[in-house]
Amino acid sequence: MLIDTHCHLTDERLADQIDEVLGRARAAGVIKIISPSTSLEDARKVVEVADKYDEVFGLVGVHPESISVERSLEHTRDDMLELEKLARSSKKVVGIGEIGLDSKTQNNMELQKIVFKEQLELAVELGLPVAIHMREAEAEMIEVLDSMKKLPAGQFHCWAGSEELLKKVIELGFYVSFCGNITFKSADNLRRLIKIVPPDRLLFETDSPYLSPEPRRGSQNEPANVTIIAEYIANLLGSPIETLINQTTANAKCLYFGG
Repeated sequence: MLIDTHCHLTDERLADQIDEVLGRARAAGVIKIISPSTSLEDARKVVEVADKYDEVFGLVGVHPESISVERSLEHTRDDMLELEKLARSSKKVVGIGEIGLDSKTQNNMELQKIVFKEQLELAVELGLPVAIHMREAEAEMIEVLDSMKKLPAGQFHCWAGSEELLKKVIELGFYVSFCGNITFKSADNLRRLIKIVPPDRLLFETDSPYLSPEPRRGSQNEPANVTIIAEYIANLLGSPIETLINQTTANAKCLYFGG
């Protein structure tokens, strides 16, 4: 029984067919789906969807791509107050995310770091885990993590960093997940890095509707495809599929559902 720990159900490509998407997920043995948000507006939608469907749980957070360079620190503080309200509004909210740093976006990195740290601090205050996005911002990521007096538990989703950073976040107690792109022919480095992750720190995710795994690359991704990713990773690691599913499901329950 699988858990897809990162699927954007409120993305417009999935939002209009959630019932069908969830039906296919159930048929594939997916028992829980965690849907992150990318902005305050999206977070409100995520809470609505999570409250509607038993197997869906939500994360509320502001993605670095949603941090406008025009927003002031005052507006940012207002956003954090709204995020806190949303996080407290439903028992189906199980974390803060998707948050992090991304140098590929044009948004101001200094403001990204401020917002990221404030969301980490909110997670600590609320006793919730985080789902972290990091793309080509390793030095900045280390800077923020090292500046925290206390870190929340959390998941680095869709791993895109170096071996050095991977070892660091594992030492800090974070979980790590890889998406369907690990099946791509060009993903030799990801296939090498996943072997560094201890089984008790590994999670499965699809990052739907993005990054469909082979042989479905080019089509819309959805939670049912987590089975393809699980089978591929089990073969890659030389692990019995049931053993790996049981381990990663236990890991997800430990991180997001208190065991």
